[in-house]
Amino acid sequence: MIDTLAIVADSFNIPSETFIRSHVRDISPGRTVLICRDGRGSEVLGLPVLSEIRREPEPRHLVDRLARALRSRYYRYLDPCLRGNDERQVRDFFHRHEVTVVLAEYGPNGSLLRLACKHARIPLYVHFHGFDATKYARTKHWRRHYRRLFQDVAGVIVPSEFLAGRLRELGCPGEKLHVSANGISPDEFNKSVRETGRIVSVGRLVEKKAPHLTIRAFAIVRQQQPHSTLDIVGDGPLYDVCIEEIRRLGLEDSVRLRGAQSPDYVRALLSRAELLVQHSVTARDGDMESFGISLVEAMASSIPVVTTNHNGFSETVIDGETGFLVEEGDVEGMAEAMLILMNDRVRAESMGQAGRVRVETNFTQEKTASRLRVIMGLAPQS
Repeated sequence: MIDTLAIVADSFNIPSETFIRSHVRDISPGRTVLICRDGRGSEVLGLPVLSEIRREPEPRHLVDRLARALRSRYYRYLDPCLRGNDERQVRDFFHRHEVTVVLAEYGPNGSLLRLACKHARIPLYVHFHGFDATKYARTKHWRRHYRRLFQDVAGVIVPSEFLAGRLRELGCPGEKLHVSANGISPDEFNKSVRETGRIVSVGRLVEKKAPHLTIRAFAIVRQQQPHSTLDIVGDGPLYDVCIEEIRRLGLEDSVRLRGAQSPDYVRALLSRAELLVQHSVTARDGDMESFGISLVEAMASSIPVVTTNHNGFSETVIDGETGFLVEEGDVEGMAEAMLILMNDRVRAESMGQAGRVRVETNFTQEKTASRLRVIMGLAPQS
């Protein structure tokens, strides 16, 4: 029997979730179907899609709004699983496409599909990525949902040993837990020409990315390197905070907020960068980064990375070899690390080359897909 993989996600069109689209493309090409809450943009993938699962009709009056609110609280606090017509719709989709394995991206989607997979007797694997194992795990109801999930799943996948430790603390059995780093396609990234003073940061403008701390570190750097510039790619709720910080520090002529951009734009920007910086922190609500795909993309471009010792970043960036790690919130330490590399181009070049080798050895899409096929018991690709 030929295996068919169903991948479940909120959406397959979120710009920052390139790793999910890699899973769709690389794990089981030609034998993959999709299930999502928001189907917009999924048609470009050219695969069978079941979308708008658990879609609520627009409320027509006050009673509808109250009923929706009550259902939402029930799903959130008591039972997030699909049931009734929603579950039957998913199971019919499984049957129609002869699905043999399900991969749910993020813990909540695993909980959503838990009973549908159990009743259909299809093994369910859940790939945790970050906030689902950190922010969500702070709440009693999600810890309870996860304990049920861990009992029923065939396996749980995380991109770092750090997150694996978090899930062990939540009760995930060690024999079901698998670590598989995310991957990229190194051939898509050219070695940077390393324009002097060109610093890049890539990531959404949200609390856990702390872009305002990156800007503060850059302000210190610019006192010694007055011709340096900082390009920040990304958008989000901290945009106005960043604008205010730029004005406060007098950096209007050297910090450029590029907004959300395409992968091609990011690759082109990295091909000219001297450094990539990212000051990730643990947000007040416990939210943490997942894997740090932009760090790997920079390393693939032979650029040294300056980032924080956050989540599993130390499993990606080797401190002193492919870049520098500083403690969360240490703005002065980040600036010092940036200046060391900007003042020693030979060392920076060496670190960039080591980063490229590390990506080719450990973080390719091909290696990631191969690991996931083994974990889920799927046949190797010929």
